[in-house]
Amino acid sequence: MKKNLFLAIVVLGIIIALPLLLRHSSEQLPSAKRQLVILTPHNESIRHELELAFREYHRQRHNGEEIAIDWRNVGGTSECVRYLKSTFTANFQHDWCRRNPGFNWNDQVAADIFNAKTPLDGSSDASRARIDFLGSDVGIDIDIFMGGGQYDYAGLAAAGILVPAGVQSRHPEWFAGDEPILAAGGGGETWYDREDRYYPSCFSSFGIILNVDRLSQAGFSDEEIAQFGAHWNDLADPRLYQAIGIADPSQSGSINKCFEMLIQRVMQDEVAKTHPDEEHPQPTPEELERAWTQALTLVKQLGGNAAYLTFSAGKVPADAATGQIAAGMCIDFYGRSQVDWELAHVGRETVCYRTPHAASTVSADPFGLLRGAPDRELAEEFIDFVLTREAQRLWARKAGTPGGPVRYTLYRQPVRRDLYTPEELAGTCIGDAQPFALARDFQYRGDWTGRLFTVMRVLIKVMIIDCGPELRAAWKAILEQGGLETISPEQRAAFEALPFSYAEAAKVLSSISTPESQAVLQRQWIEFFRTNYSRAGGK
Repeated sequence: MKKNLFLAIVVLGIIIALPLLLRHSSEQLPSAKRQLVILTPHNESIRHELELAFREYHRQRHNGEEIAIDWRNVGGTSECVRYLKSTFTANFQHDWCRRNPGFNWNDQVAADIFNAKTPLDGSSDASRARIDFLGSDVGIDIDIFMGGGQYDYAGLAAAGILVPAGVQSRHPEWFAGDEPILAAGGGGETWYDREDRYYPSCFSSFGIILNVDRLSQAGFSDEEIAQFGAHWNDLADPRLYQAIGIADPSQSGSINKCFEMLIQRVMQDEVAKTHPDEEHPQPTPEELERAWTQALTLVKQLGGNAAYLTFSAGKVPADAATGQIAAGMCIDFYGRSQVDWELAHVGRETVCYRTPHAASTVSADPFGLLRGAPDRELAEEFIDFVLTREAQRLWARKAGTPGGPVRYTLYRQPVRRDLYTPEELAGTCIGDAQPFALARDFQYRGDWTGRLFTVMRVLIKVMIIDCGPELRAAWKAILEQGGLETISPEQRAAFEALPFSYAEAAKVLSSISTPESQAVLQRQWIEFFRTNYSRAGGK
């Protein structure tokens, strides 16, 4: 008995010790007095490569000084933003009420301290609190927020949670000239904040991943497969019923951005029908209303074709590779990495990633300095580092190649213009990607959908996820009757119906400003869509 117990203890000790003994020296946690704390939704591969490279960068600049990075991950971008706002609210409330005993802190004050429209004249409790917050060093023991979408960063910057990092004053050469190394934006997108509060770490674009064999089994010809993915509406093909993978836009800012690209493309195509020769048309409210309805109708068709709906953006390309689905919406780096993996392990091109023609912007994946950063000096050094040529090469070069990442290929697009020469692109994992050219091909109309980013996030979730079973049943019935073009006008009107008009969307945004009001509105929308999907199916 004692012998067996001793052997069990020895085996357990070996199991615990072996990973530590085999770990590469570069992966050992350093004995460091200084620590950088970063909140991020990024995966382990990005965290690993950036940390190794920055620690070496810092050692070379500071006589071998060791630093450590404490990566904090609370979920996707949406969860990170909620965490930042709730934690900053709690810490500032504690500090403010300690210095102002008897102050009547309430929900309105809590909301207004982050509201850029709150008057800075000291005329109200909320105004005085916001003035104090913007002048404070209140923090949450985190230095940097990294990863997500520009929309969320613009909101955090306006709130005062992100603060100027001094990059433009330290590196004016990056922003000089007609074609600067770091461009402010392209294709209607903003890539960095001119007030120095956030910068792009890498670029992302959006497209479609497809499984060649599954499309063939669904009845697509070789010629159709070769062209599949040129348009977003390829995903609405009736042959793909229960064969499309869709991720939840409320859990991923990138997926919500992907849906916005689809909506933008459809709206622009609809507007072009009545303004065929205008480069920058100014449609009437009625034309925008019609375009908005058509775009969301296509979103419903995609939801009707869905085999499932997932919280994870990375599940869609993985399932396309295994053949569980035939195709799905995909972020570029997930698509490229899956294609490479399949080529290496299967030996042929079983999956493809394609960006629909002139149907995706190039979006920034930002990062920025948080108010009250515990080690601001180290945080600023990290921000500068991420924008250097050496760090930017990590995004696109293959693991193990000179100047590339050590272990993980990251499949991302650098943001520096000087890394898009033939010499720099040779041997990278992004081929001949040209994000600056792609940005020129598609002009994002932020005035059409930019302000509605949160509205779309909630609406699409209700429309195709919360009411997913009812939508798929209605879509199946519609397909059995010949499709949207052959059903009755009453059925089609029910399928296309929305709980609010495009003109009312801005008001809806204010109606979902709190979790309570959003929950009430979502319940109303769920009832609305369930009723209309039932009518659309002919019941």
